[in-house]
Amino acid sequence: MLSREEFVKDALSNYSELPQESNPLYKKYSMEVSLPESNHAKDSKELERISRQVSESTKIKFDAIVSGEASKSNGDLVKVAKWEDLYAHFDGKKLFKSSDDKLAAYVNAYSRDFLVINAEGKEDKRVNLLFLNSESLAVQVIINAAAGSKVNVFEIFVSESEKKGAVAVLHEINAADGSEVEINALHNEGRETDVVNLYKADVGNSTKLRANFVYNGGHVTKSRGIVDSSGTESIVDINEIAFGNGSQRFDLSNSISNTRPRSHAQLNSGAVLDGNSQCMLKGFAKVEKGTKGCFSRITERGILLSPDAHIDALPDMSIDYSNEVKATHSAATSPIDKEALFYLQSRGLEEAQAKKAFIIAFISKYLSNMANGAASEVAMDVMLQKLERGTFGIISDLDAKGVWISK
Repeated sequence: MLSREEFVKDALSNYSELPQESNPLYKKYSMEVSLPESNHAKDSKELERISRQVSESTKIKFDAIVSGEASKSNGDLVKVAKWEDLYAHFDGKKLFKSSDDKLAAYVNAYSRDFLVINAEGKEDKRVNLLFLNSESLAVQVIINAAAGSKVNVFEIFVSESEKKGAVAVLHEINAADGSEVEINALHNEGRETDVVNLYKADVGNSTKLRANFVYNGGHVTKSRGIVDSSGTESIVDINEIAFGNGSQRFDLSNSISNTRPRSHAQLNSGAVLDGNSQCMLKGFAKVEKGTKGCFSRITERGILLSPDAHIDALPDMSIDYSNEVKATHSAATSPIDKEALFYLQSRGLEEAQAKKAFIIAFISKYLSNMANGAASEVAMDVMLQKLERGTFGIISDLDAKGVWISK
């Protein structure tokens, strides 16, 4: 049996040797994140106080709360597991191997907790997770969806302080035949926190996987997702939206693949940037041989609210099989359309109100993909606070009434 110490030693070795960006196509377009060598956590009383504040603001009961060593699970939907409990599950089948990815090696080395969500039966399970970082936090989320099961996971990330720190989360999603999995993640960390979001999925036949990521907080955010629509008639739908101001940076990289006939894979990436913030949208799609009847699409869109903001939209596609498949990619960035503003102002809105309406409409296209109404409402609330006040990192006084209708 591989001990935790041996696993960590191997991960640290890979973390020190591997380049942060291994994809040669995107090497030029890469942002560095600062990752500390250890975790720090506040005591359990402070954890309870802050989690209670977030719960009261969002009206959400959390099934698990994670903050370094002070982590706890409320109920049976989520298990906070240690390495010894997971070894038999991984046993060489770990989707994110330390040898494959520098950032994955970091999370493998420094994760102290593994959150395990096991979905079984036809009942629709909804799981809410809260992640708090005082300085730094590394954690892994493992979702196991049995055949025919349904699970919807909502994650909220907030910072307890404005201290320099980092949050690194790694998702491994195992979706068996006929299962339906949705993951919604709202990153609202503080301005001094670097963020790493990694996710990888194994998708079965006739399986539906939808992942929605909202990047609102943080200093530098680096996301890397790898998902194959690897089951016949499987559906993979990835949506992400970044909202930046000040000097925030976002480096969002996603790879989707079609490897089976009649599979469906699409990526929708968007960014709204103000100040001198920057964003890289790096989407790669691959259509492999023998995928007759498949569908693949990448769409990247951006709105610039400031002349100093900048977006690099880099969609790319490789098609090894072009017989009876549909595959497209597109990208577009621009300031707010002046004709659209003029139209809204001609209907009685002031310029500031017209701009706000335009931005909300853009963001809504991404949030509307969330089947979890609470997730879309909280995400809209948090982004509106940022739009109107320029604040993020703390969730309080939420009210999106009149803007967003929960499903």
